[in-house]
Amino acid sequence: MKDFHPEFSSLSKIEEDLLVNKLDAARKAISHAGEKGRSLEAEVKTLLRSFLPEEYGLTTGFVVYHKQNGPSLSPQLDVIIYDPVRSGPIARLATCDVVPLEAVYGYVEVKASLQSTSDSAKEFADNSIERCIQTNQQLRSMTERWYWKPVEGNPVQAELELKQWMAVRSYVFAFEAEGSVVQNPDSFSQRMADVSARFGPPVHLHGVFVAGRGYYTTRPIDPRKAKSEECTMLNTPPTNP
Repeated sequence: MKDFHPEFSSLSKIEEDLLVNKLDAARKAISHAGEKGRSLEAEVKTLLRSFLPEEYGLTTGFVVYHKQNGPSLSPQLDVIIYDPVRSGPIARLATCDVVPLEAVYGYVEVKASLQSTSDSAKEFADNSIERCIQTNQQLRSMTERWYWKPVEGNPVQAELELKQWMAVRSYVFAFEAEGSVVQNPDSFSQRMADVSARFGPPVHLHGVFVAGRGYYTTRPIDPRKAKSEECTMLNTPPTNP
């Protein structure tokens, strides 16, 4: 029997082409921007559901988190990845959920097309990578998580305990690249690095997928061992030449 070698890269290309076709279908079927957006969000959730274990929940809506003056809501999020086993939405509405930060693993922003806004523009376009990074700065500042724990020595009482935990993981999923910057991998990756450095901590986009163009990821850097070319996002110089 002839050896069979799976072509996973070809399979990934087929899946990318299907996503682009989904965008074309939505554009040809309806003109309402909101409904097109919801259709694409549903496609992304379907794709994620096919890969993620069932212990990861997927929903659309808002994250509620603690501030000094009381509970506050995040901006609307296209896809929220959360823990449905140990927690769940505080409010479940017909079109969206409100999920406590304590249950949230990460979020995905879904864009029909992704562009880059020039530095000379008065404000960022809604579908720009700069707007995604701006939103990311706010969302990753949510780090106070409160959990119930048993009171030591008392079998029937519990108390709230504050945990300064890792910020939520963050992703962008775009069906199409718009403009010369996003269409060029080198220009786009450099633009993401420059804008992220400009906003500063706690900005960190873990992954950006642009159908037909590529998947961009970031990786942690140990400042004690970093090379000079790796220090774009660091506030301190490298410790070795």
